[in-house]
Amino acid sequence: MKLRQLNMMLVMMLCFMLVPVTAFASTAAVAINAIEPVEQGGNVVINGTSTLDEVIIKVLRPGNSVVYYTIAPVSEGKFTSSFTLASREASGTYRVVAGQAEQVATMDFKVNPSSTGGGNNPGGGTPIGTIETPGAIGKPVTPPKSNADPVTVDTSKNEVAPSKDAAGNAVTVVKQNEAALADALAKAAKQDNRGDAPIVFIAYNNPSGETVQFNLSSAVLAAAAAGAPNTIISLQTNDGEYSLPLSIIDFAAIAQSLGADSKDVSIQVTIAAAAADLDAQIKKSALNISTTQLSKAITFTVTATGNGKTIELNQFGSIYVERSMVLTNAVDGTRTTVVLYDPQTGKFSFVPALFEKQADGSTKVTFKRNGNSVYAVLSSTKSFNDVSTHWAKTDIELLASKLVVNGVTDSSFAPNNQITRAEFAALLVRSLGLSLDAAAANFTDVKSSDWFAGAIGSAVKAKLVDGFSDNSFKPNDTITREQMAVMIARAITASGVSLNAAGEPDGSLDVFTDQASISSWAKSAVAQAVKADIITGMTEETFVPSANATRAQAVVMLKRLMQYTHFIN
Repeated sequence: MKLRQLNMMLVMMLCFMLVPVTAFASTAAVAINAIEPVEQGGNVVINGTSTLDEVIIKVLRPGNSVVYYTIAPVSEGKFTSSFTLASREASGTYRVVAGQAEQVATMDFKVNPSSTGGGNNPGGGTPIGTIETPGAIGKPVTPPKSNADPVTVDTSKNEVAPSKDAAGNAVTVVKQNEAALADALAKAAKQDNRGDAPIVFIAYNNPSGETVQFNLSSAVLAAAAAGAPNTIISLQTNDGEYSLPLSIIDFAAIAQSLGADSKDVSIQVTIAAAAADLDAQIKKSALNISTTQLSKAITFTVTATGNGKTIELNQFGSIYVERSMVLTNAVDGTRTTVVLYDPQTGKFSFVPALFEKQADGSTKVTFKRNGNSVYAVLSSTKSFNDVSTHWAKTDIELLASKLVVNGVTDSSFAPNNQITRAEFAALLVRSLGLSLDAAAANFTDVKSSDWFAGAIGSAVKAKLVDGFSDNSFKPNDTITREQMAVMIARAITASGVSLNAAGEPDGSLDVFTDQASISSWAKSAVAQAVKADIITGMTEETFVPSANATRAQAVVMLKRLMQYTHFIN
């Protein structure tokens, strides 16, 4: 405790005492070597000499907000540290501050615009900058390239106060200054975002593992959403990042539900490492299915508070909300998956996620879902005795390890068995990370007690499936290739990825001599699935739309679908 208090005191003193390096030229305790100019997205190496045991290093953006922070040990009079700038960081002059208390040195360096230009990430969703604290569970989050230039919110006038949650755990409440938030939102909306959503970025440098609750004015957000409804608020702590699209919030309905004026309503986003007892429960559940938990679980919640009432915002319809965290080590993305954990049942379900190795050896994990929950990262290696020599072995093991597909038994997959309409609907629902909803399965031949009722209901809600004219679903019928194509095309739309405009096929089917046998209601979907390389012909010249698919074929199509929608690497 004393060490932590000392560190905090040192940090506070450092923040207010940025003494030029020349002031200590004669008896310098710290000296920083010159730093070469870097481009946006480049690696910054900081090194120097010191007579101290360790130095606190802080890197400031041109606007003096913190982009990087750490404590570096001094060995044989030398220290070194490095970090990777986000590709969306502003160009200009950055300042490195290193030392302790009054024994501080500074060094400026230039960040030049990227010579390769920005990438393309429609919708955006991750913040600029990186923040690191000593002893952090994770590493700083480095966002992907984007055409949008996030606007950093001024946090100097924020109100920060300690609190406790319902279970008595410590929570740091960060109330964002309304004027600063409104100003940043206005700037983000007015600038040229080059086709991407406007993004504003708010960060809080918390001790790792400490819950942070961001409080944002509903009235300010509603005003911004009226002019730029696709705006994203990126909120980052040292445990995780949450990208809040304003489009998922019905501000008027929330105020009415709370019986409060919108100016008195607060939108609260909480990012928390899982409590010790919950994390232990997750580890035990993971072992029960022969998987290993790779990092402490993390929870995200969004609530609205006003008039003494609180409601949780947990279902976002068709909008996938993005989150990020970083694992300290490199991982095998084919054997690693993000999962949603249900504390009531002890079960896990797949969450769409991408794994990206970073320059420092850590792994950035970006995952998305249309709701909030408890999330964990698991490592699993799953195989089956009857796929060892099968042509689809790699894809079957990939999706089994990600908890998307199951075997018919623990040791058998039955790859050559035909797949039913219910089975394929269940696989689609899992691959999209959707929650089950048996109540929506309103078909005459689907009972609430059927194992597939929840999946079919979820597929109906997501508009992935239709029934027949007699209001049946025929769940146990084998599915045809053209039926699969229609469901896959709808799944792509549900994922938020744009398809070619529906209508007449664009020539993708001309290679098939049997294209006339494709049903009119399926022709556009088949063309889209073929063009996306998700479904191929049975031969180079035939599609055979009425043929049934095997379990192995279905898995291969699912894998291609998930890669096409960026739900897996």
